[in-house]
Amino acid sequence: MSERASAGSASAGEPPIRVVIIGNLTIDDVIRADGTTAMGTVGGNSLHSACAARFAGASPSLVARKGTDFPSAHLEHLDQAGVRLDGLVEVDGPTVRNWVIYEEDGRRTWVYRTPRERSLAVAVTPEDLRDETFRDCYAVHIAAMPLANAEALVRYVRSHFPNVLITLDTHEDWVEGVEARLLDLAREVDVFLPSREELLPLTKTDNVTAAIEKMRAVGVRTFVVKSGADGAYVVDEHGVTHVAITATTVVDATGAGDSFCGAVVASLARGLSLVEAAQVGCYVATRAVESSGSTRLLVAAPSWDELRRRGGLLRTATLPPRDVGVAGSYAIDVMNREIDMIPEVAAHQLSDPLGAIGRLANRIIEEDIRHLYLTGCGDSFFAASASALAFNCRAQLDARGVHALDLARYGMRYLPEKSLIIALSFSGEVGRTTEVALQAREFGHPTVALTNSRESGLAKACDELLLLDVPTLGFSPGTSSYVSMLANLLLLSAKLALAKGDDGLQRELALVPNLARATLEMAADAVAKAAQLLTSSRWVSFLGAGPNEATARFGAAKLFEGCQMVGHPTNLEEWAHEEYFVTKSGDPVIVVNPTGASHDRGLEILSEIEYIGATPILVTNGPAVHGAYLLPIAEGLSEELSGLLTCLPLSQLGFQLARLMGKESYNFPNEAVKSEHYSTIHRVTVGLPA
Repeated sequence: MSERASAGSASAGEPPIRVVIIGNLTIDDVIRADGTTAMGTVGGNSLHSACAARFAGASPSLVARKGTDFPSAHLEHLDQAGVRLDGLVEVDGPTVRNWVIYEEDGRRTWVYRTPRERSLAVAVTPEDLRDETFRDCYAVHIAAMPLANAEALVRYVRSHFPNVLITLDTHEDWVEGVEARLLDLAREVDVFLPSREELLPLTKTDNVTAAIEKMRAVGVRTFVVKSGADGAYVVDEHGVTHVAITATTVVDATGAGDSFCGAVVASLARGLSLVEAAQVGCYVATRAVESSGSTRLLVAAPSWDELRRRGGLLRTATLPPRDVGVAGSYAIDVMNREIDMIPEVAAHQLSDPLGAIGRLANRIIEEDIRHLYLTGCGDSFFAASASALAFNCRAQLDARGVHALDLARYGMRYLPEKSLIIALSFSGEVGRTTEVALQAREFGHPTVALTNSRESGLAKACDELLLLDVPTLGFSPGTSSYVSMLANLLLLSAKLALAKGDDGLQRELALVPNLARATLEMAADAVAKAAQLLTSSRWVSFLGAGPNEATARFGAAKLFEGCQMVGHPTNLEEWAHEEYFVTKSGDPVIVVNPTGASHDRGLEILSEIEYIGATPILVTNGPAVHGAYLLPIAEGLSEELSGLLTCLPLSQLGFQLARLMGKESYNFPNEAVKSEHYSTIHRVTVGLPA
């Protein structure tokens, strides 16, 4: 991204951010499926994109060639609505005119009424560009047009306005025979915006995941794949992120992709990250298809704050997308923003975008692996432990969550044959987890790294890599990263169960993104109130059993890491044997107790907590319990998968407590402390196993 663009966020009361939209104008004669017609409607990709950019809070300048017959009344409407027309160039002859014919099944056919070569005659060239159009401009969007024109425009803008961010849309005529030129151009712009239909032929594949990997392999590093009702796939330095789109009633899909592009370029100019810009783009495209006409988005545009809220961007637009510095990358709100990402992160991970989980499941079956050791430290160890039940009871595979230190120093020598180790570390740099891989190599056991870093020490030490590709927004206690690791392990268990004829886990996992979103919404108010109860507490106990003992550990860790408050995790049963004796009246005790094998015992423990006058807080999908403060989770997952939801209120609680206690950032006291801390946990020492 350019320096100019990344500095472009605006606040209320400032002039709208300037962007330039370059494309075409058309006059369309529309025949709808019901036989009604709309003759002489104005259209063109530049018009759809410019109106969407205006809707998204930018001040767009429209650059296009218009024929002498283009209706002046429409230009007046655009001007009054805040679309600048100083870049329009009139050329002799007609505007491109089309028949647009709709079928009942949604298909659309375009038929040129003007000669096809007229499209070339009215395509913008560098000679049409005026310096004043680009004054104070933050970003330029080049819509679909003949490839030679697009190449010339990209190079002109890059050379004359080097600080301007450039986005580029694709054209249906670009693919055949010009692949090399198109890829060169995609590498040259800041953000390439191909549609799925145009990307697949370009990469000669019928799979969007494979297409994305091929684009990355040839050096196209930053792009967004527009996928219609499937939303968009964002590819940047963080990896691949799927942005879902909200279901809606489609009245007219014409211009949806152009509307997406206009909203994206406006959002990038305002300083949003590419993922956030795609969220806004999906929302604006959804609004566009709900009615007809190229200027439909000029009606009742929301305020910028309202647009952020509707697009799911909670307080994110004021942070520049890159180079945020120490204060920004360590700011407390990073944790909250990453919690908001969890439904989308879960959807992306559970889609197995690179096919790696499916391949690993096949390998486990083909090699007759009988013992699975899941290992890591901190959140990674918790995710490993939370997934073991699904492997044991549904995939019928002996699986154990083992801490990396214990596995490396106390278990490695005694692992049985047909064992496979999955080593988890989001950073890939945790020393003990890497030691597991190195020890396993010495003892002849195969290893798989589950990590977010392809170049990490763990990835290089293991035989096989499961790459997470999850974006992080800065330094904060892990939330979306934890869910991503757990989701991948549970997806593996589901694929192994499916091979044995059990498709239950697979069907349940498909519900997770919506259930996660519902849980975050259901729990938000209750968590905020619970956090107020805990601010004056000496300590907080977290209780859980089975896979949710790991969730209890995760919840306690968010207190340690976030607000540096004492959170003590323990087994549900052990509390009655130990912590009971030091729990006083008013002390909060959080019981993670979804429906499942230990649910009845959890209710008995809750009764004891209430009896001694402590404050019981219950995380469950079951009914509320008298005397217990309820943090609800959505209904729909079996106990084996419940950890994907029970962690969500505890993530929110960690953030809310830090906020109430006045914490502004998660940074270390000084660089020396930070260096010593990471040196300790990243140091790879290989000991002699017992």
